[in-house]
Amino acid sequence: MRTIEGLARLRLSEFAVSRLERVAARMGVDEKRVLELYVAAKNNVGRGLFNRLPYSERIILLPQCLRSRDCPARADEGGYLCVDCGRCRLGQTIRMAEALGYKRAIVISGGSVVPKIFTNLRPRGCLGVGCLKELVLGSFVCEKFGVAGQGLPLLKDGCFETDLDWDMLERMMNSRSGLAVS
Repeated sequence: MRTIEGLARLRLSEFAVSRLERVAARMGVDEKRVLELYVAAKNNVGRGLFNRLPYSERIILLPQCLRSRDCPARADEGGYLCVDCGRCRLGQTIRMAEALGYKRAIVISGGSVVPKIFTNLRPRGCLGVGCLKELVLGSFVCEKFGVAGQGLPLLKDGCFETDLDWDMLERMMNSRSGLAVS
């Protein structure tokens, strides 16, 4: 397990990650742990490029499950339209993204809308928040569209009132390397 964890910290190719998955399956490693390692490895591979992108070329995708049960937001084809009611932290996060100059921060209903968002907005970078399985699937969509992705797993998943490390989200949103990619 320590070997797999060490490999996940390295900048691995897709081929290497696939091999890790097979080894982990044979060793009986917990599926959740494999997904965590996959997301960590993908983040390590893409972090440098993501951090060099200007905020104006990045989007943030937030899952609807972070909303309060009594959220007044209404959904449209592009996601939920947050009214910043204060019942959850999504409004605050969206305001922070806007202040930084992000292209968009969107509360999405699920991963199936991501290709449409990428097609319409054409971001160069995407910070996605979600459950581990959604982040793994999202990494494939990022690859397909040539988008530098970073994923932040939920601390508590499920379909309602989930949670995440909000401080980590803020750090990831603010991440910059100082070397802009043109």
